Amino acid sequence: MKVKIKDLEFEVELADNFIKRAFGLMLRDIKDKAMLFKYGKRKVRVHTYFMLYPIDILFIYNNKVVDAVRLKPWKGYKSKVYSNMMLEFKSLEDRDVKEFIGEEVIFK
Repeated sequence: MKVKIKDLEFEVELADNFIKRAFGLMLRDIKDKAMLFKYGKRKVRVHTYFMLYPIDILFIYNNKVVDAVRLKPWKGYKSKVYSNMMLEFKSLEDRDVKEFIGEEVIFK
């Protein structure tokens, strides 16, 4: 599966079981891919414990980005808005992750 947001396109790994959801991107390099988490409508807490690099996280609700954050390793964040999906990928350090808020998410 691929996901496109604005001018970005990622090959997506779906976190579709307990182990993938629990470990996410910890202790591994996902390179130029992204990891997609699906869940019921809620405000999500995330952390970057044991991460090897900074990541960008887009919180998605009904195929629109509703929140975004860049986290360095060993940090935590609680989204202030409801979402039903979350996309994690290696930080795009040359761009402001907040620019994606309000953008449509297209799944291919």
